[in-house]
Amino acid sequence: MNIPLVSILIPNYNKATCLRETLDSVLSQTYTHWECIIVDDHSTDHSWEILEEYEGKDARIKIFKKPEDRIKGGSVARNYAFELSKGEFVQWLDSDDAIHQNKIEDQVQDLLAVKLDAVSISNWEWFDNVGEVKGKLENSNFTPSIKSRWKEYPKDSLNLILWLFKNNLFIPSHSYFMSRQIILKSGLWSDILNKNQDGEFMLRVLLMSQQVIFNDSIYAFYRKPDSSHLSRQATLQSYRDWFRSLVLGDQKVLEVQDSKEIRSILLMNYERLIKFTGLEFPQVTQMALERMNVLNPKIKYDLSKPFLIWLGSWLGFKNFLKLRDLLIGLKLLKH
Repeated sequence: MNIPLVSILIPNYNKATCLRETLDSVLSQTYTHWECIIVDDHSTDHSWEILEEYEGKDARIKIFKKPEDRIKGGSVARNYAFELSKGEFVQWLDSDDAIHQNKIEDQVQDLLAVKLDAVSISNWEWFDNVGEVKGKLENSNFTPSIKSRWKEYPKDSLNLILWLFKNNLFIPSHSYFMSRQIILKSGLWSDILNKNQDGEFMLRVLLMSQQVIFNDSIYAFYRKPDSSHLSRQATLQSYRDWFRSLVLGDQKVLEVQDSKEIRSILLMNYERLIKFTGLEFPQVTQMALERMNVLNPKIKYDLSKPFLIWLGSWLGFKNFLKLRDLLIGLKLLKH
């Protein structure tokens, strides 16, 4: 009987306080035919010492430092880990998150049970502090906060993506479990994005899958991001990356299917972006407004939409900047 190898791929940068919990969740897996490849992005804390400790514990754990000739970033480390891996199936896992002990075993069975190119998605829960998730990891019958998360979710990839956009929902990247072949078809993580890079990558993976399998009985544990997390960055560059990730996603979705309804759902992502960028990051707000006009040249702005959407469209970019500077001068807006 063929027992497929699973590659657990972990990027790390300065997560020494979380690493042991994450790696213990890997070592506790009931499925044993795995390799765990960890790529450290030249951490400045004591991450490397912990990684050496765990490499010494189990020969299936293999640690590497990201080549210095490659740019910095988690996605680059993930891609390098994939290049080093040999598994038929892939489990992505960040170095501050965790997975329940049955996750890989159950999701291997999910994918072996179908002949189509499929993606399995586990249930998931938030957690906060180191140690909080320990009891859940050690208890195969813990009580989840959400027992039937997926019952209303579409089971085909395109409609699932649109459902997530429409309802402003997301799925953590380590909930997904996928074949190596789907990744080779979809392409690796974008190394030019530092915000929403997981959403852009998983969108491509889903569009390459012929079936989505939801598994409510197993769990990924997602640590609530603190102020140092990339998802919490509020800079011009981070918002530009968010914008670029949305455009890349739009293009892939519209290649599969293009309709007025789909475009109206895609517009919602830019409305949400504008709520964050507003007058503080007018360049990104204007880019979002222009992209909305590309998606729907006949779009009408009204007061039911975020204020900045119709205001920016009415004023134009130069006047938009003047208004921003005026508000800053009056101390009504933070610089």
